[in-house]
Amino acid sequence: MKIKNNEIKLIIFDLDGTLLDSCKIWQEVDINFFKKRNLVMPSTYSQDIAHMGLTKASIYTKETFSLKETPEEIIKEWEEAVLEKYKYEVKLKPYSKEFVEFCKKEGLILTIATANQENCYLSCLKRNGIFSYFQKIIDVRNYPHGKDNPDMYLDMAKEFKIDPKNILVIEDITTALKSAKKGGFNTCAIYEETSTEEEEKRKISDIYISSFEDLLNILECK
Repeated sequence: MKIKNNEIKLIIFDLDGTLLDSCKIWQEVDINFFKKRNLVMPSTYSQDIAHMGLTKASIYTKETFSLKETPEEIIKEWEEAVLEKYKYEVKLKPYSKEFVEFCKKEGLILTIATANQENCYLSCLKRNGIFSYFQKIIDVRNYPHGKDNPDMYLDMAKEFKIDPKNILVIEDITTALKSAKKGGFNTCAIYEETSTEEEEKRKISDIYISSFEDLLNILECK
């Protein structure tokens, strides 16, 4: 499997908005969270916190909007709003499973780097039948700068002893795509309907796809 003449041996997937069609759920949670407090939610809020992880996002939200709740209370409110949806409702984005199966047959190592928490995504991945395909899932919360720098991607490269030029990072937000590019990785941006960054994503990534069907077509034609 080659991308830009580089032989790809490992893929690092983002989760929400990339493999999972879950961004609408988080956006609904954000809107209801602000509405409950009679606050106006900034148009870029959901995008601004998407790469932070719940802990950093809760601290950011508390401090930015001077909320009385503790970060722990904010996280609990968010989790209660989404857990059942992840367990029973959230689906894969179109052709996610087909692409993952294709990559596995090609012998690629598949991993995930996510700002979400295990109690949200684990049951969802299992219910949708793709959990067993991934050899490792990185928790963004373990990295001080989250997806603002390439540390987590570089750690994945070191762990599997694979050069970044032989790794493809698939993401739906510009912050992560820029970090991956900075680290020397190949990048693929995927369309996300809740995003306001599509044009920038298209400009900065090596590949831009509307769905994994596009990527399957590119690879199967080679």
